[in-house]
Amino acid sequence: MTGDSVRVALSQLGHVLESLRERLGDSARPELHADRDAHALDIFQEILSVPPLGLPPGELFGLAMDRVSRLLAADRTLLLILDDATGRLVPRSGRGFRREDMESVALVPGEGLVGRVFAEKRVLTYDAADEASARDPLAERFPMRQGIAVPVRTEGEVGGVLFAGRHDLGAPFTTTDVLLLLVIADRVGSSLVHQRLLERRGDHLAHLRELRGLVDSNLPAREPREILARASDVACRVAGVRGALALAGSSPGRIDVLAGAGVLAGVGPERLRADDELLLDGFAADGPVAIRDLEARRTGRPGLLEGEGIRAALLVPVRARGRVVGLLCLADPEPRDFSPEETESALMLAALTAAALETEGQLGESRHALAARDAEQAGLVRGERTRVLAGLGAGLTRELHPVFATLLGRAQLLLARAPGDPLREGLVALEEAAWRGTDLLQRLLGLAEADQRGAIAELPVIAQEAVSFARARLRAAPEARGPIEMTADLGATPPVEAAPAALREAVVSLVLNAVEAMPAGGTVTVSTRGHEGGAELVVGDSGEGIAPEIRPRIFDPFFTTRPGHLGLGLTVAEAVVVRADGRLEVDRGGSGGGTKVTVWLPAAGERPAAPAPEAAEPARPTSTETRRPASLTGAVLVVEEEKGIRTEVLDALMAVGHRVEAAPDAAAALERLGQGGIDVVITDLALRDRSGLQLASAVKKRSPGTAVVLLTGWGRRLHEERLRESGVDVVLVKPVQPDRVREAVADALLRRCPA
Repeated sequence: MTGDSVRVALSQLGHVLESLRERLGDSARPELHADRDAHALDIFQEILSVPPLGLPPGELFGLAMDRVSRLLAADRTLLLILDDATGRLVPRSGRGFRREDMESVALVPGEGLVGRVFAEKRVLTYDAADEASARDPLAERFPMRQGIAVPVRTEGEVGGVLFAGRHDLGAPFTTTDVLLLLVIADRVGSSLVHQRLLERRGDHLAHLRELRGLVDSNLPAREPREILARASDVACRVAGVRGALALAGSSPGRIDVLAGAGVLAGVGPERLRADDELLLDGFAADGPVAIRDLEARRTGRPGLLEGEGIRAALLVPVRARGRVVGLLCLADPEPRDFSPEETESALMLAALTAAALETEGQLGESRHALAARDAEQAGLVRGERTRVLAGLGAGLTRELHPVFATLLGRAQLLLARAPGDPLREGLVALEEAAWRGTDLLQRLLGLAEADQRGAIAELPVIAQEAVSFARARLRAAPEARGPIEMTADLGATPPVEAAPAALREAVVSLVLNAVEAMPAGGTVTVSTRGHEGGAELVVGDSGEGIAPEIRPRIFDPFFTTRPGHLGLGLTVAEAVVVRADGRLEVDRGGSGGGTKVTVWLPAAGERPAAPAPEAAEPARPTSTETRRPASLTGAVLVVEEEKGIRTEVLDALMAVGHRVEAAPDAAAALERLGQGGIDVVITDLALRDRSGLQLASAVKKRSPGTAVVLLTGWGRRLHEERLRESGVDVVLVKPVQPDRVREAVADALLRRCPA
């Protein structure tokens, strides 16, 4: 308390006390007042000896009142401090009041004696005989005859009121009484200032701990929304506000993500408007924008904060490298001012948020670049693996095809010649083994297939064929697993540039894999649609999903978790898709959520031309299979380097009356053809001196009426347009089967001499 304020207070008190003496008829002798003042001086010294620092205001008030009780004629004394939360004056300490009575007291500044002293910042007295003073809220609850109240000053402002009153009428309050109360008020005010400094220091330390915790929480490694949520939560505690909102973006209309805390925790992006005036001002400001009362500021349509019932706001732009990357909004439902400390804390929090968002963006770019590099490397590895597997498949096919062709052909000839032979059971087992080997070779052909750019396929048609095949297979063995529901949603797609037979095998493998993934039954979904300028196929199942530990190996050849399977389905499918410049992705959802395989292929540049010759696909003969009659006979020239296969073809044709000759290579075949009398030429695709396609073209030039049957292990994987241009009439797929050989020759004779 300064000397000037004491002099002003004493001057006011002089007039007040003089008025009281006149009204109460004070007749005390001057010498008595002198003794009283000398005693008061000792009490002043006692009060001044009490250190104001380190004692709570209420405790210091109690100590001081104990010392002046012998001098101050008052029944009741009360120290009231302004409560920031309620805005009321509430007791901190008192004498002559019960504790429960004090707890119920809350006085409004400006009302009654205490309220007026707080609002007017001056000493005032109360007299029950005065009608104007009689209506006092404190006196109505606690009757008294006289009272006096002095302001408790803190840092130039009034922080509370010190009140003294008496129930019985006695001598009026003297100048000494007022001075005692002023000295006590001064000491209490100093204690309040010290306490508030300690509280502020504690708050600052707490805020620093909050900010340090924010830094230590490794914000940059988190998602943007989590960064903003943490910033909003810390802002509420650091700035002492009831709500906070953090936005990432450059303007209200370009917000990437937002998060709120406190009363703004439920605010979502749908509440934002691009023309929100308040937020626009915040984004455009060079520094913090503090608004005590939004209602007093409102000029147009209410914005987001006004719509949430916010009255006070502090908006802090979040800047990184000179550009605005977000906005931090501190908010309260009641009008209020924001202190410099709160503003500085918000600025520091905005800076931390900006650094975290920028670092997260850089980390995101790095992660994206690393992911792209990993994907590129994985693609290179998969491409190299496909190339190596193609070489492996080609080599195995070349070496093993003649072996299985001989085994299968001989087994079928022996079975046909000895229907009741005791060795028939062994021959059937031999035939079965040859078929399994042939099936393996057909799958390896998917890996070894040559590039067939220019071939056109319709993905919905192939998908429908795959679904029909799978349904037929399920009907053939309904007891093998639980009930399977298969649904197809085959939307239109542009044609794709891929070998139809190879693509068909790939799609069939995917559908059968989905079926095999549900031994207890479930649902398989197959869908197609145009997507990203190409065609997309999705095959999904409701099975157990792919276990995380085997995901890295699902494309490895011969890897399988199902006994009796080859483990080539996904390997072949991926090879076919990659060769068509497409992509194959397996949904990496958690185990138990099923599996979804997505195939995307680029659209072809043009649709296919006229249909190519139909190939005789390999199929295992059954008793119910419908066969084309093979009653036509003719002169057949067989061009095949492998002696075993050549012998099988000759035996199969001679058995039904064909006149058959053999040539070891293309040169010998053309020489024989020049002699005339040949109706059909059967040629292997891979000859020593030239390819079978070149031989077919030469045959058509020399003898256009001679039909050509191409014998190959590639089946429909050969370019259909190229087959037609070379003059091939019928394709016969290895391994050689007597019935298929006869049917192929019969077809060729019919094409040569149509009925």
